Amino acid sequence: MNILRPLPKEELNNFFSEHSLKVIQYFMNTSLFAQPEVYADKPSLPIQIPKEHLEQWFVQALQVEAVGAGSYPIDILKANEWGADVKMLSCKVDKNDNLTNGDSGETSLAQKFVGTGKSLDDMFKNEQYQDIIDGWTSIWKDKLADVKTDKNIDNIYFFFFLRGTSKESYICAFEVDIDNINTYTITQRDENSKVDKSVFLNGVIDAKYGNSKIYKAKKRLELRLKPKNLLDDGFLITIPTEIPTKEDIYQLIQDESKFYKYMINKINTFLKYPKATNTDWEYYN
Repeated sequence: MNILRPLPKEELNNFFSEHSLKVIQYFMNTSLFAQPEVYADKPSLPIQIPKEHLEQWFVQALQVEAVGAGSYPIDILKANEWGADVKMLSCKVDKNDNLTNGDSGETSLAQKFVGTGKSLDDMFKNEQYQDIIDGWTSIWKDKLADVKTDKNIDNIYFFFFLRGTSKESYICAFEVDIDNINTYTITQRDENSKVDKSVFLNGVIDAKYGNSKIYKAKKRLELRLKPKNLLDDGFLITIPTEIPTKEDIYQLIQDESKFYKYMINKINTFLKYPKATNTDWEYYN
């Protein structure tokens, strides 16, 4: 049994109601509205959303409270019920803007390795892979167990916002089985036989849906997802996405009429309630 269990849509719906998804849609649209335009002949920029903003999306969408700061294991809390760590990952797309089978970007599960009197570098040098795994999993389990006790909660989740294609983004969630974080259930994968910079793990997540890896250089335990497989198997909620148009704002702003028409169209694209019209602008009369 793996530590991370993806929630199917029927379980996701218990967290994300229709109104919750509208809240996230609103926050996403306002964030996308503020992303800078680029010139027409330049590639689009990656969407940037501060983690603190993302947490607030979920605080309001799920009617919960924000907790912790920095490296605290959870970001949001449903009092006496559950806590969750909120994360954003980017998906890989092909030239036709479709999800590929590739891994997502990475996110940290645990940091600040403490070994058995040896540095992580030395343990990699000596090929002590299982000792490395045991050290990391112990840190991870202790942190999560402490949170359950401190906050008096039964369950811990990971909520992911996945930056997808130019038309869609996604939400998914994983339940964390803390009791299954044991040194005898997490082992190294066969492909570790000749690695010296990282260790792939078995037992963290189903290989069809992601992978977990300990990096020597970064000194952290990381997770990557496989969004296309999660989508195909019904583990993702789809959020319609708009992307900023490509414009030369300097040139556009020199013509007041064209600029304000552009702004009205942009508002109508990202902030659709209510529709703006030319007469809504006092200075446009």
